[in-house]
Amino acid sequence: MAFKSVKKTEKGYSDIESLFRDLPTKGIESLYSHQADIIRYYQEKSMEKTNVAIELPTGSGKTLVGLLIGEFRRRKLGEKVLYLCPTRQLVNQVVEISNNNYGINTIAFTGSHRNYEDSDKFKYKNGDAIAVSTYSSLFNTNPWFEEPDLIILDDAHTSENYIASCWSLSISRYEEKDTYRAVIDVLKDSIPYSVYNRMIEDDIDGLDKKIIEKYPGQKLFELKEVLFDVLSEYLNDHRDLKYSWSMVKNNLEACQLYYSWNEILIRPLVPPSLDNYQFQYAKQRILMSATLGQGGDLERITGIKKFNKIPIPKGWDKQGIGRRFFIFPSLSLSQENTGVLCSELLESTKRSVILVSSDNEIDDFRSEIKKNHSEMEFFTAKDIEVSKNDFVNSENAAMVLANRFDGIDFAGDQCRLLFLMSIPYASNLQEKFLQSRMNASVIFYDRNRTRLIQAIGRCTRSPKDYSAICVVGDRDLSEWLLLKDKNKYLHPELQAELEFGITNSENVDVEGFVDNFKEFLNQTSDWQVADKEIIELRNSKNQEVFPGADQLSVTAALEVKFQYALWNKKYEEAFDVVTDIISKLAGGPELKGYRAFWNYQAGVISSILFKELGKEIFKNNSDEYFDKLDKICPSATWCRTIGESISDSSSNNSNLIWNIERLQNYLSENNITNRKKYYNYLRSIENFIDNNDLENLNLNIGRLLGFESENPTGNATPDPYWRSDNNYVIVFEDKYYDSEDGEIGVTDIRQAASHHIWIEKNLKSINPDVEIKTVVISNRVKVSKEGLDIGGDLLYWNYLDFVSFSRSIISLARDYQKFYSGENDAYWKEYFIDEFSRENLLPKEILNNLKTLKEKNL
Repeated sequence: MAFKSVKKTEKGYSDIESLFRDLPTKGIESLYSHQADIIRYYQEKSMEKTNVAIELPTGSGKTLVGLLIGEFRRRKLGEKVLYLCPTRQLVNQVVEISNNNYGINTIAFTGSHRNYEDSDKFKYKNGDAIAVSTYSSLFNTNPWFEEPDLIILDDAHTSENYIASCWSLSISRYEEKDTYRAVIDVLKDSIPYSVYNRMIEDDIDGLDKKIIEKYPGQKLFELKEVLFDVLSEYLNDHRDLKYSWSMVKNNLEACQLYYSWNEILIRPLVPPSLDNYQFQYAKQRILMSATLGQGGDLERITGIKKFNKIPIPKGWDKQGIGRRFFIFPSLSLSQENTGVLCSELLESTKRSVILVSSDNEIDDFRSEIKKNHSEMEFFTAKDIEVSKNDFVNSENAAMVLANRFDGIDFAGDQCRLLFLMSIPYASNLQEKFLQSRMNASVIFYDRNRTRLIQAIGRCTRSPKDYSAICVVGDRDLSEWLLLKDKNKYLHPELQAELEFGITNSENVDVEGFVDNFKEFLNQTSDWQVADKEIIELRNSKNQEVFPGADQLSVTAALEVKFQYALWNKKYEEAFDVVTDIISKLAGGPELKGYRAFWNYQAGVISSILFKELGKEIFKNNSDEYFDKLDKICPSATWCRTIGESISDSSSNNSNLIWNIERLQNYLSENNITNRKKYYNYLRSIENFIDNNDLENLNLNIGRLLGFESENPTGNATPDPYWRSDNNYVIVFEDKYYDSEDGEIGVTDIRQAASHHIWIEKNLKSINPDVEIKTVVISNRVKVSKEGLDIGGDLLYWNYLDFVSFSRSIISLARDYQKFYSGENDAYWKEYFIDEFSRENLLPKEILNNLKTLKEKNL
């Protein structure tokens, strides 16, 4: 056997492009000009920087750029290179294309490090190959990858949960029921009774399950030892949660605690990623992203204060990757015909990809597809974890991906049809809380836009690629794509494609949709004319910067600095930083919610400093900041429990705010973004008036006012009741008689007089001191003496007066649609808080003009 030559470090390449020309690439003759531009910029200005961020749009070849940089540094500088991907499937995809197409030696490291091959480990440690692994392989309690010199984070724009999960303790009501209940019991004495009751109920209203609460930070500081003991008892032997618990247990006061009926989340506001030794001491960290964003989101996602940012190449501010043809069935078709269209589109192409937001939806789609297409092969993300060849080689297949839009691509003929069913715009309780309870959606504009761009780019992976995108079902998705107030922040190419798609989805039947899809699929001459129209539209559009982006990009580094100060228990430094953040968030109404949130953080830090140092000034500061929180963001009802200084007057409006927030969620679930369907819904309520259907009219008017409005069934149950929070209930006895003559029946009055007992017995989450009002609505006025003796103190609402009131609410509800621009739109919420106040529609004022039966019959 011949002896092997001793390996020499390959220092001969002076630049990355020279290296590329020597690689045994397959099917890649040269770099795209934009790839070459990025590489040159990096080598000239970023080689020595510690933190580098590279922006390249989805489908523009950023993986090749990253691997070339890694390979150059490995050969030239002898560095150990670690390339991170969000998922195992993407690890395998990168390794396959790197070894087979790019001629770059990479090794996949997935699963337990105990199963890594010794020879592979040696190659990484010796700098002989690039290691490709998942984020979780580095961001854990004991990472195997020691002292990497270069760490490349692919799809960094999607990495927030992958990085933050290392410092996130998520306790599920279903999977850790005892632990969930134990923590709620620890919080019991310092949260409202109604909230505690809601959390311990076995079943509650669906909208109530969506409410996210926040436990006050200063209370968490006081209870940290008790919480530590309880969680240690429950989690130290827990197979999955003990690792994330070990990462936060000694820094509970530096975390935020969010809770809902489904889950408890304990995590820092920003992941302290540099607390990870291997990540902290790398010579260079390169983050590759489809977008660097406008408001500093990359800094918040990664826990890194500052990047050397390599901007998107010239020309890409107008032109996109590939061509998308959008189809919006809901603009023309009923739900039934939408199903028919989807079925025909599936039959018109060999392979389709369907994107949904959760694993729970996969089985539903499998059943639906198999029911109508029994011969079709069905794939999920698990089926393509190692390779997607089985899918792309199938002649009749559908792929359903749940919450997995990052990096999985289907180029060219691999797939020409993408169904967008739903996208998870808020992926954890912190995001949901800031959007739904703090009116701070502005902070997630970049993140939500990126998720959308990632989703729609799965099947357009090169400049000449093309794919149809059928948007079905999801209201959040529809808001971003259909509402001009949202899509003006998107890329001009995408804006033009959306406008063309919307125009060609109005007043179209199933056959018309299918014909247009086939024209697009076959790239006919008619489509070529349409394509030129899209290009003209694109050239007339500009991508707007969302309001507040400039201030948010400035505060991002400060927010990261604040988190590290808090994590290291440097409370006075944290206080100085938080006051700086508040001053820099001064601006328009779009920042009010986020500015209020940082006033809350300032109040918490002031409270902690008072307890630690005993200085009275910090106690005063705490009260002042909590007052500012309440004044800046009066809809932040969760803050009522955090400071004694919160005014009674604002507390009196909490029922109104509760109703408005619930109304916003209810409208989102009832097609408010689809004008035609929403107006049909309002017309159906007017039909209840025409048909004298009092109970259904009552039920729906309550919902349009933001109450939890239900109509119980069974013997001796009330007619609809309207609940506002857990402290106020209006319960009705609805009696419409064929004749207005005569008296309201004694039996009906006797039933109405007992309705409050039913409410107290059956609505288990209401407060002990709940205020219950009973109202009789009827087209009769007279009541017998016996009736008055039984129920003379019941309130009376004349039927015609209630109808008039209902018409005014329906009219107001049309304005809901006019001003609506999203489920978490802060402006909509504040506008209708004011509007309800002007119209005397505060929950506790609606009945002010009613008289009792006794008064009415005097």
